[in-house]
Amino acid sequence: MSAVVDIASSGDEDEGADGDAGRDPFGEAAIEVDDDELRRVSPGAWAGRMTERLDALGRRLIYGR
Repeated sequence: MSAVVDIASSGDEDEGADGDAGRDPFGEAAIEVDDDELRRVSPGAWAGRMTERLDALGRRLIYGR
């Protein structure tokens, strides 16, 4: 078990006998981000769009389209 899991699960009062916490990862306290908002701030999405634009520019310059 990793240190992050140990720290995150320490202090769980409703921990079962098998060590599983009674928390629901999809419960009310979960952090949700809208897909469109994630695409706006994600570095991977920015890089992907920039790559597409550079490819399109290169095609226009090389093939004259």
